[in-house]
Amino acid sequence: MSSLLLSLSSRPSLRKLSLRCHTLRMFSSSTTTNPYLMYRMTHYGSSFDDIDVSSDIHYFDPVKEDEVIVRGKAFPMELRATSLVGMSHGWGVYNVESDEHKALYVSDYCNPCGSKSNPKVIPLHPMGQPNITQKRIITNAAMTCSPDQRKDFVVAANCLGLEINFFRPCGKPEYSGSGGFKTQSHYFDLSKVMYSKRDDKFYTPSDGGHFLISWDSCFEEILTIPKMHEFRFCNLPELTQSEWELLDSCSPPTAHLVESPSGQRFLIKWYAQNYKPGEKMTFLCRGTKRFMVFREEEDMNMCYTEDIGDLCIFLGVSEPFCVKAISFPGLNPNSIYFAGEGFGVYDIATRKPRSFRPKSPSAFSKTPVFPLWIPPMPL
Repeated sequence: MSSLLLSLSSRPSLRKLSLRCHTLRMFSSSTTTNPYLMYRMTHYGSSFDDIDVSSDIHYFDPVKEDEVIVRGKAFPMELRATSLVGMSHGWGVYNVESDEHKALYVSDYCNPCGSKSNPKVIPLHPMGQPNITQKRIITNAAMTCSPDQRKDFVVAANCLGLEINFFRPCGKPEYSGSGGFKTQSHYFDLSKVMYSKRDDKFYTPSDGGHFLISWDSCFEEILTIPKMHEFRFCNLPELTQSEWELLDSCSPPTAHLVESPSGQRFLIKWYAQNYKPGEKMTFLCRGTKRFMVFREEEDMNMCYTEDIGDLCIFLGVSEPFCVKAISFPGLNPNSIYFAGEGFGVYDIATRKPRSFRPKSPSAFSKTPVFPLWIPPMPL
């Protein structure tokens, strides 16, 4: 992912334009926010060397399909030269880009409910010589829990290629730090890692979604060889010739494993067409053409389904998650909310994607920079 967008300005016109946008509002319940899409931020200050650099962080609320802004958030010095490479439980994972200073951090800086004046920043491993994680491109990350919930948490950082790294910042000294693990197959080049609360394991589905690798989240046992599983698919859909042609026109599908609040897991295959060079992305579904959803049964049997009940699945660059639509009136049940290969909501039953229809179109006229979903956060 590209590095943090810098838009340093003190011009009154920009500040007046910003003030016309909505500020942070809580729509769903009295205890949590709605799920949000963090898509853009603007920094204010004369330079990144200044101590006082503040940020306006822009979110999209899919319940109201409108913009929400958290204003005047202090921009931590540790994150000034970083790339935001993943998000889990509302915490961002940041990779320092400087050749002289290598590190990974997690921070609640982008969390809509995090401190505005003093965001938390936690280093993921001791400083020193860069390990393999800093030498490779990180594609996404997952965490066992929010650092606010438990100090002894584990972060998994998935790298482009055949490697994944794990960090346990507050574990026993002999289990702190990082470790790299290579898979046995090239079918995991673009895979995405997720954490299963039900099994207390990290999972990574292969490209195309035919295999699955698992690691125990206990750092004491994580140095063992990861386990590989093969999915078996059943109840496959019968597609028309035109549907096959549509899928053939798409890039190979990306595979995402997601776990519902009850522990039910789903494998989602995301089919999208490549954009034309130079084409700008706004809040349109654009490249996304189809999703296929498979419900996990016993013994790795994956059953095709077009009915996930009251659930909504959120897919983007961040770790995927599910919520119950009934808990957030305005969400469409049995749907996938997606960001990355287009932006929109996909009706699983009708197999149709639609673009978001924001109530303030002018607020979403610029290309989104961060397609990162944030799950509901406690107030």
